[in-house]
Amino acid sequence: MNRVNIREQVSNFIALFVIQLPMLYRITLLDRAFGFFYIGFLILLPFRLSRSYLLVAGFFAGLIVDMFSNTPGIHAGACVFVMYIRDLWLKIVVDDTEDLTNINYISIKKTGFILYAFPLVLVHHLVIFLVENGGLYLFVNLITKTILSALFSFIIIFVLNYLIVPKPRRQ
Repeated sequence: MNRVNIREQVSNFIALFVIQLPMLYRITLLDRAFGFFYIGFLILLPFRLSRSYLLVAGFFAGLIVDMFSNTPGIHAGACVFVMYIRDLWLKIVVDDTEDLTNINYISIKKTGFILYAFPLVLVHHLVIFLVENGGLYLFVNLITKTILSALFSFIIIFVLNYLIVPKPRRQ
C-alpha cells in the first residue's frame, strides 16, 4: 500500500485555494452556474485516510471559503457532509477498493470517476444552495442553479485532474 504524501496534499490545497478564492464568485456561467471547484481537493484526497481527518479537512477547507465569501458556515457544513459520505459512496461506485490509495480518473477509470465525483459535487452544491436559499423556495430556480453549477464545477475539476495527474507509461 502506498503512503499518503502530506506535503503533496498541502501544496495541492494551497495551490487550489490560491486559484479558487480570488475568483470565487467571478467565475460564473450564464449568471447561474458558479464554479466551486475547491471541492475537488476534498473528494480527491487519498482513500485510506481516517474519517476524522476527512471531516476536519472538510471543515477547515469550507471554513476558509466561508471567511472569504462571507457565508457563515455554509461551505463548511456542505464540505463536512460530503466528507462524511465520501468513502461510503466510493465503495458503492468502485468495485475494488482494496488496492486503491489515490483517487483520480486513471485509478478508478473515467466512468468510475464521473460516477464517483459528479454526485458528490452535486450534493455539495445542493446543500450550499438549499441553505443559501432558505429552503425549497423557488424550487425550479434552485434545481437549475444546482445542476448547472455542479456541471460547471465538475468540468473544471475533471480538467484540472486530467492536467495534474501523471499519465501512466506504456510498456
